[in-house]
Amino acid sequence: MKKQQKLLLLFVFLLTARLCLGQDISTEANSRNQIKTDSISNLNPYIEDHTEQLNIKIIVSNNQLKYLLPYNGKSATVKTNLSLSYGFRFSYKYFSVRLRVRPKSSTSDQENKGKTDHFRIGFDVLLDNWSHFYEYNYRRGYFIDNTNFVTDQNLGDFHIQFPNLTTNTFNGVSQYKFNKNYSIRAVESNTEIQLKSAGTFMPGINYTFYTFKDANKELIDTNSIETRRTYNDYKGIALIIEPGYYYTFVLDKYWFANVFTAPGFGVDFYNDKEFDTVNNTFTDENFSTTFFSFKTGAAIGYNGKKLYFGSEFKYQAFSEMFDKKEISLQPSKIIFQVFLGYRFKAPKQVSKPLDYIEDKVPALKKKNNN
Repeated sequence: MKKQQKLLLLFVFLLTARLCLGQDISTEANSRNQIKTDSISNLNPYIEDHTEQLNIKIIVSNNQLKYLLPYNGKSATVKTNLSLSYGFRFSYKYFSVRLRVRPKSSTSDQENKGKTDHFRIGFDVLLDNWSHFYEYNYRRGYFIDNTNFVTDQNLGDFHIQFPNLTTNTFNGVSQYKFNKNYSIRAVESNTEIQLKSAGTFMPGINYTFYTFKDANKELIDTNSIETRRTYNDYKGIALIIEPGYYYTFVLDKYWFANVFTAPGFGVDFYNDKEFDTVNNTFTDENFSTTFFSFKTGAAIGYNGKKLYFGSEFKYQAFSEMFDKKEISLQPSKIIFQVFLGYRFKAPKQVSKPLDYIEDKVPALKKKNNN
């Protein structure tokens, strides 16, 4: 994954440089023409439209996932050795692409918490009323965060590690907003500006396909890798109904604050394969379980005609426990991030293919996609 991350980062910087160098800095006549192509709409006094501009957002985040799994009769909290990440979001019209890379962890961190391979990419389709978010997330290499429950070992800074433990998730969220005066684009892709305070009831469905596998090895000190006597592989599909409410306060012209809450009810259909490495046997069973979820968050920032910036906090938790074994395969999340973005005149390399798609799919046109 290191090679993929380097190529991804190189692509992002080259694309950003190309867009910056390609900006039109000519005469006043061209500026007037740009205002037309920016499609700043006055039809809705609550929302200012900038979907015809290319938005580039840089995000610094501490996005971290935590899982629960049984370990020697107790509940272990496992997570990856990942700290800050750097993300890039490119948005034009109804479409956004999200890319993330992470800096290499320190040598001491790798010794005490292990090495984590990671790849993450997402894309969004933001229509007038419907919003769709998709993301693929690969992580390999976890450690036990609450190692203090191991009372018979003096581990110091060292954490018990699962170097082979791998999670793959593909997550999608589809939402429908009821209030046309509320702009989800102003919060997510910054291709619109919320001019007046507004809120909306926005129910949605969350669907996740996941695998949780290869927890067969554990590193119990800096030099000793052992094969676990028993371990489990999981794969499943989780579906969650989320009736959420979202509100944006316009504080002073382009300054804003956004808050939301989204409780949910879900069903998880999963396969549990338990391995016994001593007897070289395994059991394979299918289950289903119901659970509750809860999401909330807040953001504050500035969303100007060209420049925008801010910070946001998001929290997500689930009640799911599997078979009374204290295994939660829907991870809890605590996310804090800051962002900085700018709007450009969209180059033909971006506008031409998306305009072509819009022409072939009339439902994507702004006046028709509600």
